[in-house]
Amino acid sequence: MSPREKHIPDDAQRTSVCLTAEDRMAILLLGQSRRRRGSKRTTTNDILVDALWELFEKAEGKGKEHVRQLLPSPANNEQISSNITQMPKPKRRN
Repeated sequence: MSPREKHIPDDAQRTSVCLTAEDRMAILLLGQSRRRRGSKRTTTNDILVDALWELFEKAEGKGKEHVRQLLPSPANNEQISSNITQMPKPKRRN
């Protein structure tokens, strides 16, 4: 495991994004600028997530609290997931 502290929430879902050379260079420059300022949010994921929320707040005039209200409550998620049984992996036969 990386020596960096964990900064991605457990409920985060992996996705893919296609970036051009210019996009990657902009992210690289933002990361370097943040490192100089001493910020811990220097990864590509951190930069893209910060940009997403800034855009959402400016374009829609709403923030994270509005989005949190739209999500199902954690109590409901726990209740649903308690009905799930994880099956063991079958043993390999050679």
